[in-house]
Amino acid sequence: MKLKNILAALLAASIFAASCSSDFLDTKSTSAVDQTEMFTNTTNAMMALQGLHKLMYKQRSTAPQMGYGVFMLWMDFMAEDLVYTRSNAQWGGATKLTLHHNPTSSYLNHIYGFFYDMIVNANMLLENIDNAEGPQEERDYIKGQALVYRAYMHFCAVQLWGKRYAAGEDNTQDGIILKLSTSLVPEARSSVETVYEAINKDLDEAIALLGGISIERAAKYHIDVHVARGIKARVLLTQGRWSEAATMAEKVISESGAKLQANTYDRVVGRGCNASNTEWIWAKIGQPTVETGTLCQFFSYVSNSNVSYNKNTPRAIYNLLYDKISDTDVRKSLWLPDAPSMSTKDIVYPPSGRIYKWMSQKYIVDGLDNTSSSYAGNVYTADLPFMRLPEMMLIAAECYARMGQDDKAATALYPLASIRDPQYTKSTNTGEALIEEIMIQRRVELWCEGFRFLDLKRLNLPLDRGPAPRAGYNQGGAANGWGTKKTPTNLDPLASNFNMYEDQPIGEDARYREAGTNHWQFVFPKNEVDRNPLLVQNPY
Repeated sequence: MKLKNILAALLAASIFAASCSSDFLDTKSTSAVDQTEMFTNTTNAMMALQGLHKLMYKQRSTAPQMGYGVFMLWMDFMAEDLVYTRSNAQWGGATKLTLHHNPTSSYLNHIYGFFYDMIVNANMLLENIDNAEGPQEERDYIKGQALVYRAYMHFCAVQLWGKRYAAGEDNTQDGIILKLSTSLVPEARSSVETVYEAINKDLDEAIALLGGISIERAAKYHIDVHVARGIKARVLLTQGRWSEAATMAEKVISESGAKLQANTYDRVVGRGCNASNTEWIWAKIGQPTVETGTLCQFFSYVSNSNVSYNKNTPRAIYNLLYDKISDTDVRKSLWLPDAPSMSTKDIVYPPSGRIYKWMSQKYIVDGLDNTSSSYAGNVYTADLPFMRLPEMMLIAAECYARMGQDDKAATALYPLASIRDPQYTKSTNTGEALIEEIMIQRRVELWCEGFRFLDLKRLNLPLDRGPAPRAGYNQGGAANGWGTKKTPTNLDPLASNFNMYEDQPIGEDARYREAGTNHWQFVFPKNEVDRNPLLVQNPY
């Protein structure tokens, strides 16, 4: 299908299928509703904006094709801190670092299409909202959120398909197609610098608009000025603009109303997936009556849901990271290094689910009693955090440390570190040691929230999944005690748990990737290259 037809289909259908209420569509079929009628007034435009919100988590018909949750999962499976334990049909290719270099993959096509589906629909709003009838404040509210979506989707995409942004350099390397209109004319890739300029311009305008809004957002899945500033902080962090990123993060910390909770991880049912937590700034709100796809939700791959790939392939933490967590840190209880030797009543897992060393207990979406005949474990969805207050605190701390402002960095880190660990004292580390401490806190706090691959790339670090066991130690595999409910023996204390479980599904080829190689850029889907003669493919 040609580019014109693809974009026309998106323009005509995407936003309407996801957004319009039945009473609006009762008078006009989806295909008959045109942009001018849809944006006649701010009431209709608000429905279109609601459609944009829904596209963030709209499930498709094929697992694991969902909205933004796909991006989050991909970014952690491709890094080292989320450990893949046993072979199954989903996410193995991402973890093996092959899927993002398969141009015919439906998964690659889906994530690329998700970003541009969001961008095209945001552009439709932006091209029409200024002429919509209604209060100026409502126009500003809608426009500000659409600008954030356009900026953020471009930001996510350029981090995957472009080479890393290098602070202090010209960044003329190819980025992505910068889509700032609904034009159907094929376009070439813009430079990484040009893309970031457009991202920042959109965010600055959005912050100015949303900063003057008195409308209270209805739920945390809507975007307000604090979300816009939080995304701006992420962008500036990625660009190495430390001072500006810290300032933006501090504004979110001081003005958003988000508060740290001492019991954030005490909750069992609902742990990691309840937007009522005061630390959450931006989130998807789960809708169990609508989100019924068994494997089309984020939590089907990381939680205790019975209908879950996590059931047969428990997600584990990288053991060498786990070893760095203080014994008095409440977060250490989120993973179970001794799970096979524990009583099953002390582990939250699906009925007949597997149990492995270092398995995660971070996301608990369903009941606790996995031995009860009445326990079905069929909760598919829950609230999903897109942005939390701890991230902003960690951004501020990291930026101060990288600017050499050690005391300011330690002060910024202290509230989060001390509420997670009552024995924590303000850090006296300096220089690289302080940066390392902050980055460990970031890895632990934001585990499986979609950041680790991006952090490795922005910092130009290699992917290193740790050393293999030395000769004479257990090499992993079912024959060596890695079967479910077994405690393996003779483990190398210096080795990582990568590629040690049962069938060793990922393979040694994926243990290490040098920074800056072609591995760090996704390739473009083949059908996108075929449609657009100006799109230059990334090297494999």
